[in-house]
Amino acid sequence: MTTQSRQTKVLITLLISIVVCTIILNTLGHNPPSAGAFCLSQYYRLIPVDKLIHSREVEHRGYWKWIEIYYDESGSDDLLLSGIDSGIEKLDSQSGISDQEGMDCHFIICNGHIGLDGQIKSTEKWKKQLPVNRPPDNNNRHAILNDRTIYICIVMNSKIPQPTNFQIKRADVLVEELCREFNIKSDSILYPNNGQY
Repeated sequence: MTTQSRQTKVLITLLISIVVCTIILNTLGHNPPSAGAFCLSQYYRLIPVDKLIHSREVEHRGYWKWIEIYYDESGSDDLLLSGIDSGIEKLDSQSGISDQEGMDCHFIICNGHIGLDGQIKSTEKWKKQLPVNRPPDNNNRHAILNDRTIYICIVMNSKIPQPTNFQIKRADVLVEELCREFNIKSDSILYPNNGQY
């Protein structure tokens, strides 16, 4: 008898916990709790990198030889203050430039204040396969062939002087895909801060 009553108690407790969990999950619906450092549901909302690297113009597999990643803090707070927080479409006005032709990079990785966190935007320079003549950064190494370098800008917020986890992950995926697509060697990749994010 005691075995049967104990089994009944366990079964009732199990059913109650299932009902409570079901109610909690239904209450949350499609609004999961706020994510921590990394959330797959947010990551999968972003456009896949392999779709971003294809351009309107013919891509020359042997043309691109270097990849340089750099940070840009200028303008991110200005864009927020001026109310352009939806802003990936208007990100090109970051430096007071009215169109993307003047951007000094090929790809922009957003920080969540401007665009979605980890969102990658290809500029007109990339879409038209045009070189960027960018002045050297404070890296110790610089691309030997500036006009054959793919430049990736990680947008920073001056209040948080580090890239987000999404930005780092997406930058790594973008670099890996570009290296695979254009046969760029790993020693031809220039990271900010001497190889560390």
